[in-house]
Amino acid sequence: MSPDQNDSRSAFPQQAPTLLGVVLDALPISIAIVDAEGRLAALNSAWRQLTHQFTGHDVKVGDTAMLLAENDPESMSARMNPKQVAELNRIIDSGREHFACDFTDTRNNKEYWYRVDARRLDRPPWKAILTVSDITSRKRAELALRSSQDQLYQAQKMEALGTLVAGMAHEINNPTSLILFNLPIVERVWRDILPHLQLFSQQGRPAEFGGYKLDYLESHFQQLILDMELAANRISKIVKDLKNFSRRSQIHEKAPVDINAAVTAALRLAQTTMRKSDVELTLNLSENLPRINGNRTAIEQVALNVVINAIQAIEHERGHIIVETGYVHDEDRVFIAVHDNGRGINPEVADKLFDPFVTDNQGRGGTGLGLAVSYNLVQAHEGQITFDDSDQGGTVFTITLPVETKQKLPHVLVVDDDAPVRRLIVQAVSKTGLYAVDEAANGVDGLIKIGSRPPDLLILDLMMPGMNGLEVCQAIHGKEPFAAMKVLITTGHPHHPDLEKIAALGFTQIHSKPINITAFRAAIAAIMA
Repeated sequence: MSPDQNDSRSAFPQQAPTLLGVVLDALPISIAIVDAEGRLAALNSAWRQLTHQFTGHDVKVGDTAMLLAENDPESMSARMNPKQVAELNRIIDSGREHFACDFTDTRNNKEYWYRVDARRLDRPPWKAILTVSDITSRKRAELALRSSQDQLYQAQKMEALGTLVAGMAHEINNPTSLILFNLPIVERVWRDILPHLQLFSQQGRPAEFGGYKLDYLESHFQQLILDMELAANRISKIVKDLKNFSRRSQIHEKAPVDINAAVTAALRLAQTTMRKSDVELTLNLSENLPRINGNRTAIEQVALNVVINAIQAIEHERGHIIVETGYVHDEDRVFIAVHDNGRGINPEVADKLFDPFVTDNQGRGGTGLGLAVSYNLVQAHEGQITFDDSDQGGTVFTITLPVETKQKLPHVLVVDDDAPVRRLIVQAVSKTGLYAVDEAANGVDGLIKIGSRPPDLLILDLMMPGMNGLEVCQAIHGKEPFAAMKVLITTGHPHHPDLEKIAALGFTQIHSKPINITAFRAAIAAIMA
């Protein structure tokens, strides 16, 4: 058969619809056959859909195959590296029997993965058969599994290290305490015995003690004692940090914690270090954040450790640190983010950054325990601490913590096709700090979100294209999963006939546009009460 035997519905060769054509069109995998010129000789429906997804245009027999259109920025080949494209073309040129590779595409800030498989066909005028499979779900599952495995490995490693460190801290603490206890005695003895040594020397007796002359001891012995005391105190501090590191499971005294208050307290403790380092601070604290159930002292310590770490990472005179807090609606978590414009994370220690004693900052007094302690404290709060490159050119550390489960925020979904109005409503509701707010740009998207996670309150625009407010209400009316859901209709047409139909379904709460923020918040409070 030749390509010109295609009918209008399918690009696969067929006279009356053949079984082969029907089967290939039904397959979810995108399939195309190309000729010696790299042009489409046949394709199935999935290939048409995929092409439209990438380019926004319909494709037909005779067009250049998307995988081979090297100069087209909308083609698949634009997402592939030159070597992959060259290997695909070798199939067409009979230089290779088979080639497979993966490539990625980013749309709407999300990454998608595809698997390409090309095989040579020796059936003139056809030269190759190309298939493209969407492997995004599998890749995301693999990444999620890998992330979970990494987190589990890190948690197990920290648990084992915590047990080891607790024993080490105890064993080191005892002799260190003895040294610190005895050093003042040595100092007092030295002060008492020094006049006798001076008299001994004046009488012409041997002027060396322990191999050192008396004038050297007079000028240095006191400093030697001070140096020993400093060294012992440093050991003591390390032991204290080790105890903090191993104390993860002992954070049992928890209460509602205001994240902003904890961060502000930590920054007060860091002020002296900031002034000495001449680092500029920008503070962006979100208002009305939900509280977490945690140990405030521990949260302050985490924030302080991360801020001090950021200060120590800055080695130039234009130091700038941004500390911000916020709320992640989809995850019911608050976050603390610390951005710096320092030197960034050394790749040699990046994968071990939260391990004890791992640091590239020994020259400035770093022990490598601050981040390890922070990691354990965050884990004890069922949170996460991560790092990434910062927009400032340095690093951003992000601590996320679950909100207090006893005060889980009611879920509000705002559905409105007018983006400025939708943003106004979302901000008006979320800034109260009383609700977790989600949004949808039309009735269809709103209905999908309602089905996957029914909100406590649905704020629904009346007039929308595609599926309007009445149709959404009809879709949810009488359905058991949505029985407890409250609905507030917003409209600029308070006398629209659809409102009577909506009221007949039992949805009687109406708020007229334009939105008055104060009155709108009061209406929501009354409904949710």
